[in-house]
Amino acid sequence: MKRTSAVLAMVIVASALALAAAAGPVLRSLQFHDDFESGALSAWQFPYPEDWTILAEGANHYLHMLRNREPGVPRRPLQYARLSRAKVGSFDFQARVRREGTSMIVVFNYVDTLHFYYAHLSSDYGTKQPVHNGLFIVNGEPRQRIAGTEAEPALPDRAWHTVRVRRDVPSGKIEVFMDSDREPRFQVVDHTFNCGEVGIGSFDETGDFDDIQLQSSDAGCEPGAILRPAAATQ
Repeated sequence: MKRTSAVLAMVIVASALALAAAAGPVLRSLQFHDDFESGALSAWQFPYPEDWTILAEGANHYLHMLRNREPGVPRRPLQYARLSRAKVGSFDFQARVRREGTSMIVVFNYVDTLHFYYAHLSSDYGTKQPVHNGLFIVNGEPRQRIAGTEAEPALPDRAWHTVRVRRDVPSGKIEVFMDSDREPRFQVVDHTFNCGEVGIGSFDETGDFDDIQLQSSDAGCEPGAILRPAAATQ
């Protein structure tokens, strides 16, 4: 059952280990939850604020994309809301999503509009649509698939579904789970981006988001893109 109180504040605290090692890096933990029940969107940064609003179904409130926007050149998604002032390396992200068209996306390790990863959650297979349903990288050029060609569709219908993205920077592992998946729907090892923001949106369609959760013990990092070609690992 959905919690009725929204937790809109990020809790970022220095760990005891980091404080004890004054000469070493400061490790930070972040815990964030937004269920949009407060009606506030101050925790989010929008590319086009007029395109986003909070709607309700009965007592439940959720974030809705009013309209899509054309992809950028080189071809890549641009219509996604990012969690403000929260840069993370390794993290665990979870959200409920509902598509109006055929797909939605989760953006992560976002450095800038030309450098980030995203999970494309679609109604079809990557074997049918090569740029749908999988993990993709934008690295200064048109997006490229790095995983998921043979995966089952992540959003087979227009009901609410839960997506979980798990990123481990030291190992390079990226895993995406849907609903009750015990094994990742998409997975890859890639070291191109090690820090950045997290966002939600769509490539060129619209949909809904709710119950956003983000946890990280690797927050407050500074993006350091390696900018090497992505490995075409499936």
